[in-house]
Amino acid sequence: MRVLLLVILWFGVSLISTSAADEKVDSPPIINVAKVKLISGVDIPLIGMGIGNLPHESIPHVVKDQLGQGVTLVDTAHASNNEKLLADAIATFDDAQHTNTRGGLLEDNEPPPIIHVVTKVWYTHLGYERTKLSVQESLRDLQSSATHQIYVHMLLHWPRCDDNVPWMNCEEEENNLPQYVKDAGSPPHLYKSGAFLGSWKALEDIFFEHQRIMEETNKSMRVHSPIIASIGVSNFELNDMKMLLGPANRVAPHIYQGNVWKVFHDPYMMALLNKHNTFFQAYGVINGVLLRRNEAPKAHHILTDIASEMAASMHSEKKNVLISEATVLLAYFTQANIGLIPRAAAPQHRQENSIEAIMAILPHLTSSHIQQLELAIPALMKGEDLHTSVHFMNALNSPIQVHWVNAENEEVLVSNYINPGQVEVQKSSPGHKFVAYDPDRKVKREFVVDAKYGEEQHFKVEL
Repeated sequence: MRVLLLVILWFGVSLISTSAADEKVDSPPIINVAKVKLISGVDIPLIGMGIGNLPHESIPHVVKDQLGQGVTLVDTAHASNNEKLLADAIATFDDAQHTNTRGGLLEDNEPPPIIHVVTKVWYTHLGYERTKLSVQESLRDLQSSATHQIYVHMLLHWPRCDDNVPWMNCEEEENNLPQYVKDAGSPPHLYKSGAFLGSWKALEDIFFEHQRIMEETNKSMRVHSPIIASIGVSNFELNDMKMLLGPANRVAPHIYQGNVWKVFHDPYMMALLNKHNTFFQAYGVINGVLLRRNEAPKAHHILTDIASEMAASMHSEKKNVLISEATVLLAYFTQANIGLIPRAAAPQHRQENSIEAIMAILPHLTSSHIQQLELAIPALMKGEDLHTSVHFMNALNSPIQVHWVNAENEEVLVSNYINPGQVEVQKSSPGHKFVAYDPDRKVKREFVVDAKYGEEQHFKVEL
């Protein structure tokens, strides 16, 4: 899939000021945060954080730190059993800011920034009544004394339990459920093909109910209990999505959360989401791209070069931000309107993933950078390194040999015999040197590759 270039960013993304905390002051610095408008009508930040699998003991600190850095979007799941921890961390962050409120309003009558929480219904709770129960439990756990209004984006985590997936244990998980969950509806693993359709109807009903609550809250300007602001799905396959987008359903998914792999390697899903204006939110961005960097060093080098260039730009502008290959990755997907929810417990990684760092380098990403990244990222995902295709065409009347000239200026034979009129293709890299000879070495032709990675270059060996 050809991803949008940077010049399109300003038409699809609004840059909206939001606050971030500072340990020494009550009023944190202003950071510009990219947002997109969902088809539900709600603006959602493009960049957030994931806490789904973080150790519970680290969540309070990580959440408060990230809120202090301007993050207003948190991704989790009901199955992670940490929604209450999240709500408590948001409330503690509020207390630390010493914000004086009257009925949930700031003194200047401006409400604090909305906190967006993406959470999910686990596959054991598929089916109409079980899904309603799961949503109710999530809303209860997300109830907070915070002065921030919490908007909840409720997704179906998986379309079904599948025993072919090694870590899914359908029967065992069903047996381990509390009795009140079993009493709420039939076991969804016995109705794999359609249990999620009942769940979707439940989400639709809840969404419409909360639309009315949202309208009342907006009019009163007062903080309400967590509000379902959008509904969506995660990890659904193409045929599942087509079923949800059929005429029998009242609401198309507002959000699709999926592995970053889909951006480049699932064009049918991306085209379907684009057709229905469903916002794509990617998980697994850092590991999904960088995990196989040792198998694609040339592709990784592109990210390293761009990161170094961006770091130099930040230094010249006296911006104190940490730039790495991860920052470049996140900036690339941000300019393409892809939602991001990186998970980072380590302080350094949180700096590299920070909104401040990403937004700082966005204006410096050129169309050339984008083109290079669109070559490097899918290569890294697949662990297949980049190369330049060099075509040698023999225009002589005799065979030729082609040698590669290495860094020590030694000639290494790469094509032993290319007959007259034939073409041979070699994988190479920009800057590589080659020399071609006829059998008697009376003809010598030298060539330097100046094509970029992913491009072709044609050399003709002639008199």
